Amino acid sequence: MQHRIRLRAWTLLSVALLIAAWLILTWGGLVRDLFLPPPDELWDGFVDLATDGYRNRTLLEHVEASLWRIGAGFATGTVVGTLLGLAMGYWRPVEALFAPFVEFLRPLPQLAYLMLLIIWLGIGETSKIILLFLAALPVSAVAARDGVRNVRLQSILVARSLGASEWQVFRHVVLPSALPEIFAGARIAIGVVYGTLIAAEIIAGSSGIGWMILDAGRFLRSDYVFVGILSIGLMGLALNGALVALEARIVHWAGR
Repeated sequence: MQHRIRLRAWTLLSVALLIAAWLILTWGGLVRDLFLPPPDELWDGFVDLATDGYRNRTLLEHVEASLWRIGAGFATGTVVGTLLGLAMGYWRPVEALFAPFVEFLRPLPQLAYLMLLIIWLGIGETSKIILLFLAALPVSAVAARDGVRNVRLQSILVARSLGASEWQVFRHVVLPSALPEIFAGARIAIGVVYGTLIAAEIIAGSSGIGWMILDAGRFLRSDYVFVGILSIGLMGLALNGALVALEARIVHWAGR
């Protein structure tokens, strides 16, 4: 308990030092407002975006647009990728069939085929969601496949010796053992999807946090840019925290 308190104290200290440096640099006149807005200007920018909005959309509407794209792309890509990875890890013929495509997509920069998706599907939501789907799928597939491969062979043999069918072995031995790596892959995938979304909105968007940051930067509205960056960071922390909480609830026995 005392160890946790000390760790939290160090975390609070680092945050306090960062805020103190921000106040000294801005209110002390060491950095121009254009490069780093002071707290009062940042707050005014936040209030302006929250009430009047930016380009006919409030800050909340831009956040909702980004979260909708993340949810659609991440959910579909993670589910399909996880199912595919489980099949690849458990059945070698499935791996032989799909591994070349997964391994081809995994190192490929997502923005490399964004323009191709725009040509095929237009500049609307479909191209962005499919881009995020393709970003999440290989990461989730590889994590699930490796999770299956790391299951102890002894556990599988014991289950079979007790008369378990292949489906029972997969459901009660393989899948639970692979869950920690599946969740680790999901957390990596959400980061990849998140970064890809912001870049996609900057290149081919008319709404969303990424687009708002780019457009505000063109008019040197650094307060809006920083509000957008902080919104992105807080959204990322919330999404990662949700996955960690879900993992702790479902895989509560991991590491014990």
